[in-house]
Amino acid sequence: MDRFDEMLQKNRSIITHQKGHSMLQFILGNSGAGKSHYIYEKIIQESMKHPEINYLVIVPEQFTMQTQQDLCAMHPNHGIMNIDVLSFGRMAHRIFEEVGQSRGQVLDDEGKNLILRKIAGQFEERLKVLKGNLKKQGYISEVKSVISEFTQYGVGFEELDVLMENLDEESFLYYKLSDIRMIYEGFEQFLAEKYITKEELLDVLSQMVAKSEILKNSVIALDGFTGFTPVQNRLLGELMSICKEVLVTVEMDGREDAFRYTHPYQLFALSKQMVTGLVQIAGERKIEIADPICLYDKPVYRFRSNPELGFLESELFRYSRKQYPDETEHLSVYAAGSPDMEAKLTAQKIRRLVREKGYHYRDIAVICSDMGTYADHLERVCTEYQIPVFMDYKKSILLNAFVEYVRSVLSMVEQDFSYESVFRFLRTGFTEFTRDEIDRLENYVVAVGLRGYKKWQAVWARKTSSADEEELAVLNGLRVRFVEMTESLVFVLKQRKKTVRDICEAVYRFFVENQIQEKLKVMENCFAEKKELALAKEYAQIYRIVLELFDKFAELLGDEGISLKEYCELLDAGLEEAKVGVIPPGMDQVVIGDVQRTRLKSNLKALFFVGANDTLLPGNMGQGGLLTERDREWFQKEKQALSPGAKEKTYIQKFYLYMNLTKPEEFLHISYSKVSSDGKTLRPAYLVWDLKKLFPKLVVTEEEALLMTQRELTPGEGLEFVIRGVRDRYLGVDESWKELYTWYRQNEGQKVDRILDAGFFKKKPDALTGEEAAELYGEKKQFSVTRMERFSACAYAHFLTYGLHLSDRERYEFEAMDLGNIAHQSMERFARKAQEKRMSWPKLEEVQRDAMIEESVEESIKDYGNTVLYSTARNEYMIVRIKQLIRRSVWALTRQMEKGDFEPSGYEMNFGSGKIDRVDTCEDEDVVYVKVTDYKTGMKSFDIVALYHGLQMQLPVYLNAALELEERRASGKTVEPAGIFYYRIKDPIVDREKDDHALEEKILKELRLDGMINAKEEVIEHLEHQLSGTSVLNPIGKNKDGSLNRYSKVLPPEAFAAMLSYTKKKEAQVKRQIYAGEVQANPYELNGSTGCDYCAYRDICGFDPRLDGYAYRSLEKYSKEEVIRRMEEEIENREEPS
Repeated sequence: MDRFDEMLQKNRSIITHQKGHSMLQFILGNSGAGKSHYIYEKIIQESMKHPEINYLVIVPEQFTMQTQQDLCAMHPNHGIMNIDVLSFGRMAHRIFEEVGQSRGQVLDDEGKNLILRKIAGQFEERLKVLKGNLKKQGYISEVKSVISEFTQYGVGFEELDVLMENLDEESFLYYKLSDIRMIYEGFEQFLAEKYITKEELLDVLSQMVAKSEILKNSVIALDGFTGFTPVQNRLLGELMSICKEVLVTVEMDGREDAFRYTHPYQLFALSKQMVTGLVQIAGERKIEIADPICLYDKPVYRFRSNPELGFLESELFRYSRKQYPDETEHLSVYAAGSPDMEAKLTAQKIRRLVREKGYHYRDIAVICSDMGTYADHLERVCTEYQIPVFMDYKKSILLNAFVEYVRSVLSMVEQDFSYESVFRFLRTGFTEFTRDEIDRLENYVVAVGLRGYKKWQAVWARKTSSADEEELAVLNGLRVRFVEMTESLVFVLKQRKKTVRDICEAVYRFFVENQIQEKLKVMENCFAEKKELALAKEYAQIYRIVLELFDKFAELLGDEGISLKEYCELLDAGLEEAKVGVIPPGMDQVVIGDVQRTRLKSNLKALFFVGANDTLLPGNMGQGGLLTERDREWFQKEKQALSPGAKEKTYIQKFYLYMNLTKPEEFLHISYSKVSSDGKTLRPAYLVWDLKKLFPKLVVTEEEALLMTQRELTPGEGLEFVIRGVRDRYLGVDESWKELYTWYRQNEGQKVDRILDAGFFKKKPDALTGEEAAELYGEKKQFSVTRMERFSACAYAHFLTYGLHLSDRERYEFEAMDLGNIAHQSMERFARKAQEKRMSWPKLEEVQRDAMIEESVEESIKDYGNTVLYSTARNEYMIVRIKQLIRRSVWALTRQMEKGDFEPSGYEMNFGSGKIDRVDTCEDEDVVYVKVTDYKTGMKSFDIVALYHGLQMQLPVYLNAALELEERRASGKTVEPAGIFYYRIKDPIVDREKDDHALEEKILKELRLDGMINAKEEVIEHLEHQLSGTSVLNPIGKNKDGSLNRYSKVLPPEAFAAMLSYTKKKEAQVKRQIYAGEVQANPYELNGSTGCDYCAYRDICGFDPRLDGYAYRSLEKYSKEEVIRRMEEEIENREEPS
């Protein structure tokens, strides 16, 4: 204290100046020099001597409470009689009350947005630059900022007009300014009658100052300001004229000349600007300027016992090349993996300080470079570590459930009850429908493709696979409930002519009918019980906030006609500005805030600065706004002050950083992330490099490298370490882990048991008993091929499909599968028509053929039942595509018939395991050759290895069935297999060729059959006459000497027969395994593809190769010869194929 008394003695002489003269005095000093302390001491002592004088301490809004506390604490009587702590806004209020000035209604940001939106709407046509953008979310806020800036910096219409005279009439800025001027003028006219903005409040105050008794001869102290706007400066001028003295504290360095301001690009520019501005005003008003009080002693008072941070205060951002010689104990820098880890680290350090140093939470603060990135992480982690926090930022309310409810009900009506909007509304949690009811409604709506309000009003009659009569009755009940709930609101909102007030009232009635206020109260209490105080506070305010917004709508725009779409936009604009106020900090909380906004109190012990990354510091300074950097430079040239641009902002930010980083008395802890939340690599900010230069011995600690013993563990955190130890047990565990484990063993036994269960988890194989399988799958009937293939791929998938009958939810849309089905049907229909006409395909006339194809496709679609095809343009195009596909396929298949002797003998023949798309036969004396073809719309090709493993059994199974059928027909003749084929239904795209013949060849090559052919000479001759070279129709080709080349997909007759008999054995074996109850998840793996690849159940089955007891079944890849050898062996052994 003695230091202050000396100063007071020294400066006593100045204070006792003669009455009647006003005086301005600056108190200059570095951050932490004790300026506030000095000015408060001085005011307290004076106020006790002169009880008749009013002392006003003016501080920024967020400081008023803290300053009052400080003053009371310092006052000998612990009470302040003739000292008042005010912000500029409160001061205006106080003076207006005194002189009886009614101040009109003060318009806040939301109100401004609304009015600007309305005015912009009126001028829309006449605007040049802003015309198309005004309806965009956030754009109005930009216009508002420019207009606020103009009022703040005293740019009226006259000034604008003068400025604009110096501009080229064709320049972009000229157009932009004339647009802004037009809106600005409309805005002012609208306000003139009833309202006043925050910016104008102080102007009105300036005119009232002279009338005020409170202010006459008072002493005014301004503390904690970094600068004043022109409007505030004008007010200070008025105050100087009538007050006894005006004292101002200024952050300043002794090495600087406070009274010379040259340019904004230096650390103390703001302070110098402030000082020179006030000096100029004082000069104009002939006010005496007393010698400043300089508190420049080093080290500054705050760091009298902490040379390290004292050095930081004196050298940070001064770039003097000085260096701190010793190790750093009070300053630390940490690099963390991600913002989340960074927050965790901060919380751990806070816990440690409180525990080991006995700090109060209120002695600690956290500053973020960007609240958007860090607020949520910090809030969550602090709750986990049970640290009470005060989040100093206003929360946007757009994410609040009730706000979502309001927006969703309006957009639902606006989008005429589209599927998304209806369920967005139903799922807000305010609608009295249960989750189950909503799910059932949604399944039905998705399956039937319901869209539009009319559909909701009509009775639902259409059945789906999951909705029978009974379910429909229930669904209709829900539908009626839903329609009745929204009826009255929809009636108003659907009116042609409606005003803003109509909508507001309708929505309000809707809230009342649905007892929303009560529901919100329940939610608030619920949060309060869970100790989620911030949320409880939010839900307590939210109804009021929304209704106040409605009141504003009605008051400012009440009788305007408006469309629902515009109203939704208005609402969004209003809600965007509305913020939930935060609870003022309690007695013992850690304050968390950002660099610019948060003003920290002066007696902090520790400060944590998080997010020292170059993306956040300096961050995106020039987020343009409507006026670009160049526009601002032009204003500067014209000698018109505006708020600072990007480059200047960087220096201002440095100044704020300097003020914040020099706040803590004992510890400063800085951290940054190496990777952002979305996984991008980040670099440390310039601040970190600057600190390394100042403190050469400063080491950046890697958060990952901290040992468990260096961390602060909560029970939850400790568990994570226990889990990690169990998981990585193969790497060995250290002593500290064993200790930790023992602690949990004793204190949280159950949890540890569960961890061990999970850590040593082994999947036991699932199985059904034979009886269960028989009961589940029913009689031993024919199994479809798809089913057998599914079982071979993975027994569990087979069980889910055929045992539990799970299926995806029905959807009203057209998929690739439907395309395949329709194409198949159309081909079958075409073949039947040809058979009825008793005409072979090659003999059909082109016109006749096209007509038949048209008919076939149309009939198939009608028959398909899913009317979705006609309901959208895209699907209409699908129909055209299907017709092209069929035309191309009939053409290619006809070509294949012309070249050989096979004739279609049956189409879509049904047999036990499925239906064969096409069977062709060819009679040769006493032998009948049979081939089967399957139409495919996918990319399937025949793979004998897959057949061996049971994954591709379709073609051989079909051929076996067809051979049996022909044997019954062809009495006495030998029936022999000719081949199995896939024909791919597609319309290939090929490059131009020189003549039609070459083009045809090319297309045919694309449509070549794929499969396996019996290599018997006669078979090949019948398939394709006089083949030489590679065939464009079949998967065969001949060498010069007439032998088949190596690309041919053929098997010698005995091998072909072996393949067919093996297939029969495999069928029997699969059936046996199914009935034996095999159901474990054992997906195959072959050539890099697995049974899980296209499995519909992969999200629900729990198969995970990382777990013990789960693994892929690796299948061998053999050569063709090897496969046949194995097949033959297994047939001879008469044993089961493996």
